[in-house]
Formats: sequence, structure tokens, C-alpha cells
Amino acid sequence: PSVQDAAAQLTADVKKDLRDSWKVLGSDKKGDGMALMTTLFNDHQETIAYFKRMGDVSQGMANSKLRGHSITLMYALQNFIDQLDSTDDLICVVEKFAVNHITRKISGAEFGKINGPMKKVLASKNFGDKYANAWAKLVGVVQAAL
Repeated sequence: PSVQDAAAQLTADVKKDLRDSWKVLGSDKKGDGMALMTTLFNDHQETIAYFKRMGDVSQGMANSKLRGHSITLMYALQNFIDQLDSTDDLICVVEKFAVNHITRKISGAEFGKINGPMKKVLASKNFGDKYANAWAKLVGVVQAAL
């Protein structure tokens, strides 16, 4: 789908679920960002190859480059949440975010591998499938930009 079509999937209910879950996820950006990244690496070890510049990602919090990426990821998500009321602005920030992934040759399918880890992190915060599905729709907007 086009980025516009993917963004159109973000209904009022989906936006509410994103915002409600972000209140919890966004309260510990470093911890939850690290949880997302380490779960991605554990569940999809092949993705580690995209992060070679970070060195040994198995060091977790001790790896400052991984910590930095995790925090940056969470602020990107914050930016997406902040733009939910303006589809045009959301698309602008998503397309800017996508550039960094395009230069690293990360496809939409590869990027979509974050959905499983996101579902697990959400579940650890007592957010069920409804919330994971909302995040998958937002990830779908990024995938469409890739």
C-alpha cells in the first residue's frame, strides 16, 4: 500500500490505543527501548547484522551505542504519536525516519520484524492484542515508506 493508504488505517480507535499504550511505554524510554531491541535480536538473530556498528549487542545496557539507538527509537515513536492528529505531518516524520533505514537497505518486510517484539513488550505491560495490532498498523505506515 501507499504511505497514505497505510496511514488511513489509523482510525480514531487505533490512535486511542496507540496513545493509551504509549503513556506506559513512553514513561521508560531507555528500558522499554532496550527491551524492544534485545527482544528483536533474540527473536530475529539475523537482524543483528544491520547493527554491526554497535559492536557486541549482547552487552545490553553496557553497550552505549545500543542504549543510544534504543533511546532514539523511542523518541521516534514519541514523534509518531505526537503527529497522529495530522496525517500529513505523520507521513513527513515517517518518511524522514525511513530514510535512515533505506540507506541501510532495510526493507519493509525486515522492518516489520519489530511487530513481534513490540507485542511481547506490550504484553509485559498488560496490553493485549488490540494494542499490538494498533502498533502493527503504525509500523505498517513505516513499512509503506520503505
